[in-house]
Amino acid sequence: MKMIVVINNWKKKLLKLLTVCTLILAFALAVPILTGLFYQQVPAMSGWLKEEHPSGNPLRVEKTNDGSKFEQVLDQFVIKLQNFYFEEKN
Repeated sequence: MKMIVVINNWKKKLLKLLTVCTLILAFALAVPILTGLFYQQVPAMSGWLKEEHPSGNPLRVEKTNDGSKFEQVLDQFVIKLQNFYFEEKN
């Protein structure tokens, strides 16, 4: 004995199911991108295809224009201290 299942309006139901699946997929793909935009950060997925070029600076130190006088004096002191120990070593 075979059982036959009859579904009324199967085309409409299939269309609704596909619409819901498409919306869920679109939302799942849009969430990381929107999150990155709102927090001014790029999602991790965006860098997969982009090639990174070396900056020439192994430490990749960012230059800031709002350095205080204390930071400038401290930087000069560190440079002088490095030069002193370099001269001592040689």
